[in-house]
Amino acid sequence: AAALAAASSFWQRDNVREHLKKLQETVAISSALINELEEIALVRNSSDASAQEPDSSAVASSSGSGVSSAGRPCHFSDLASEIKISQDTHESLATDAANYLCSQLQHLLAPISSAINQDGPWAEKSAMVSLAQKLQKSKRNKRWRKRKRKHVAELFQKESAEFDRIDQEADEWRARQISNDIAKRKVESMKQIAKKKANEERKRLESELELALMVEKLQELRSVRVEKLKKQ
Repeated sequence: AAALAAASSFWQRDNVREHLKKLQETVAISSALINELEEIALVRNSSDASAQEPDSSAVASSSGSGVSSAGRPCHFSDLASEIKISQDTHESLATDAANYLCSQLQHLLAPISSAINQDGPWAEKSAMVSLAQKLQKSKRNKRWRKRKRKHVAELFQKESAEFDRIDQEADEWRARQISNDIAKRKVESMKQIAKKKANEERKRLESELELALMVEKLQELRSVRVEKLKKQ
């Protein structure tokens, strides 16, 4: 149970991220140290060859310091020389650093390699599987939330388009209603005007008819009076 708890604690996402960061930093330092050790070996081989061949040593010294016999720059050796560190001391310090980094790499790789190795502890593999499952679940949740946001956005866009369509139809309906009301009022107004003109025309005709009857009646009375006068 204790091993499982410790493994589970290591395989937490933040712990794994920090562990991998340390591992990457250690690998980068180790790569630089490998270059330094290779440079030390080249300088030592060059020195040994110069000691055996004086003529070539003179040529090498005339070509300038900071370059090995192979023509490769010797930055680490130049730096050690500047700070007054001998070649043997430099090699010893680099070897100690290499041993320390090897132990650090073994320490950093141990929980990962034990989980990857088929014969590794069950707790480590179980914790790694649990972390992988959590990462997969997190990815699934992210994809699900992305699809959900997209679906909601599409629904909102459809609803917005539907609202726009309904608003447009309502505006068109109101415009038709207003147009119909205007047309009705115009027809009613024309009917009122026509009715008024018809009444005026009827009154004018009645007035003319009454006048014509009066004239006719007067003419009739005049004819009667003329006949009476003739008889007298």
